[in-house]
Amino acid sequence: MIDDILKLGINEMANLNFDCYCGKTHKVHIENIIVNESALKDLERVLAGFKDKSIFLVADKNTYKVCGEKIEKELKKKRYNLKSYVFYTNSDLVPDEKSIGRLIIEVPKNTSLILAIGSGTINDICRFISYKLDIPYIIVATAPSMDGYASTVSPLIVEGFKMTYEAVYPKAIIADTNILKEAPLEMIHAGFGDILGKYTSLTDWKLSKIINNEYYCQTTVNLVEKAKEKCVENAERIKNRDEKIIRQLTEALIVSGIAIGFIGYSRPASGAEHHLAHYWEIAALRNNQPHPLHGNSVGAATLVVSMIYQLMKDKIPNEIDPPDPEYIISIHEKVGSIYNPRDLGIPEEVFADSIIHAREIRNRYTILQLAYENNLLEKFSKILTEEFY
Repeated sequence: MIDDILKLGINEMANLNFDCYCGKTHKVHIENIIVNESALKDLERVLAGFKDKSIFLVADKNTYKVCGEKIEKELKKKRYNLKSYVFYTNSDLVPDEKSIGRLIIEVPKNTSLILAIGSGTINDICRFISYKLDIPYIIVATAPSMDGYASTVSPLIVEGFKMTYEAVYPKAIIADTNILKEAPLEMIHAGFGDILGKYTSLTDWKLSKIINNEYYCQTTVNLVEKAKEKCVENAERIKNRDEKIIRQLTEALIVSGIAIGFIGYSRPASGAEHHLAHYWEIAALRNNQPHPLHGNSVGAATLVVSMIYQLMKDKIPNEIDPPDPEYIISIHEKVGSIYNPRDLGIPEEVFADSIIHAREIRNRYTILQLAYENNLLEKFSKILTEEFY
């Protein structure tokens, strides 16, 4: 049974429950995972049990235009009890106290289901509200831009810091590839960057397993690696918005979220590359400056971390096989995504500081911590800053 997990289609992973070789029972508390060219047509079937109950639709100004307004009209036409709230912000919506507080104010008292229309921020906010208020939620994806659709945690900005909070699986994921392939290319690149980050996040996990005897699940690793490789094999087709690769990318992003649920925290999907990306984002937010999409930062940070591994080659265990920086660059070039932090808009001082301090973002063992233990971070900061700037 366990060996068959890698053969399952994404829709078959809904309601998955199995005892793993690692000693844990892995469960997926998602009732429906639908990824195809006409997934939106299945929404009413998924909502069938809520026809006579109160549904709260949440979107932002962009996702409302993409498909939120259409969904709202269709459900009202069929006499669903629906209330909607659309975030009309002047700048990009931020998953912070203000956004969460606004939703708590707007959500009707008798709400039975939250229907989220969007990607990263909308999903994170609605998942957290779902957890806190004990109201199930469904996510209708609008971009293959991040790996949080199937996750059980929500990264939120609280008092200027990005922190990960416990949350819940969605009741269902509806991902219509005809909608997803029309997302801005920057968002598609962001999703690919998040998948590229698994090269270093999985390496960091194995590193900690060897050095610290940290819990490690090979089944979860195999699942994430298989999804990652399917995307990388067809990387050059991303720029053409090929429906097949957009579907594979979306499925890989969902698998990454499922892997987080398997383990109970983000270890399979997040390592030093995420620490750097979070550091850059927090620095921008503190200075009220724009910042790249999270996945685009992760993609660039993956190259940086691979270079740190290369610099540490004489100090890492023999069993560790980190990705080659030139290989990471070659994948970026196939996709057409940005891999230089400077070109991404990360200020030189922020970049230099991030090499030294990003490990402090989260208490998780990565190559950054090993470099710190060997008093090498300041040296690496100078080397890498000179390399990129």
